[in-house]
Amino acid sequence: MTRKEFQVQCRDATHQSGSRIVENRPKIGITMGDAAGIGPEIIVKALARESIYSMCQPIVIGSPAILQEACQFIPTGAPQLKINTIKTLTQASAMHGTIDVLETSSTSPEDISLGTIDVRAGAAAVEAIEVATRLAMQGELDAITTAPICKAAINRTGAPYPGHTEMLAAFTNTPDAVMMLCTHEALDSCQPTAIPAVSFVTNHIPLADVPKRLSVQRIVKVIRITQQALIRCGISEPQLVVAGLNPHAGEEGMFGEEETRFIRPAIAHAHAQTEMPIEGPLPADVLFAKANQGQWHAVIAMYHDQGNIPIKLLGFGELVNVTLGLPIIRTSVDHGTAFDIAGKGIASETSLVAALKCASRLTN
Repeated sequence: MTRKEFQVQCRDATHQSGSRIVENRPKIGITMGDAAGIGPEIIVKALARESIYSMCQPIVIGSPAILQEACQFIPTGAPQLKINTIKTLTQASAMHGTIDVLETSSTSPEDISLGTIDVRAGAAAVEAIEVATRLAMQGELDAITTAPICKAAINRTGAPYPGHTEMLAAFTNTPDAVMMLCTHEALDSCQPTAIPAVSFVTNHIPLADVPKRLSVQRIVKVIRITQQALIRCGISEPQLVVAGLNPHAGEEGMFGEEETRFIRPAIAHAHAQTEMPIEGPLPADVLFAKANQGQWHAVIAMYHDQGNIPIKLLGFGELVNVTLGLPIIRTSVDHGTAFDIAGKGIASETSLVAALKCASRLTN
């Protein structure tokens, strides 16, 4: 496939996915997240902003009682918000001043101990995500934005998912989902930004298992899916760089063979398929220093902390977690449940606002 054919294919997919939107404002389902964490608080804070309603129709999916309790954290000076419990999406008002909540859980504040791992909160979080995914798959929602979950609480429910990415992949029967962290600006700018997007070859697995999960096929798919996503956002020729796994990117096999066995062949194969520029493998320490100078649109990281640590040092609070490769649009925050500050009213909603902006952007 030539570079031009690849670009056209990606743009055509954009037009197809956007055809579901009937109204000017996309319907975005916001899953409540773990009720023992800061999810409900940041949701009501975000929805206290009138600007959110000008760009989308937000519908929270979860427990109305938990959201009502969280309304105590609405910023001083902001108008009071009314909880509108709905059974179907057609009952949503989509108006600022009212938070539409599609009830999927009867969990009440009395049932949950804030700041703790609670199996009831985990079960409610899974149910909200499953309902939101189904509605998006049916075309009733244009996108979903998820508040943070507690992976340990979900594990205690017996659900076999280590994180959102894996859960959404299972619910949508998608074998090749890719987690990407980025800023809203990184998807809007044709030129590389100081905070690049970062996609991950592996996600929530033990560090010792990372080398076992690497393959030429998986790395190529992550590269291709990342390229496709950036092209759909209007970046016609995304510039990518791939990180090595080992110190000094293996130093010609002295510190490991993964670069030679998997990463270099994957880069060569992906470049041959699309004719797009792909650099690497580069040592991760040098790579992110150069990326911060606006050298590439996106970085392909081999494992969770390799990409998360540097990108969050550069842009924590402004980043959005986007799940690529799904048949639906899903964005999320760049942080966890923050049990240590749950119920204190000091959580920031900025990443959730960025995630809603990104979801709205991706639907267009």
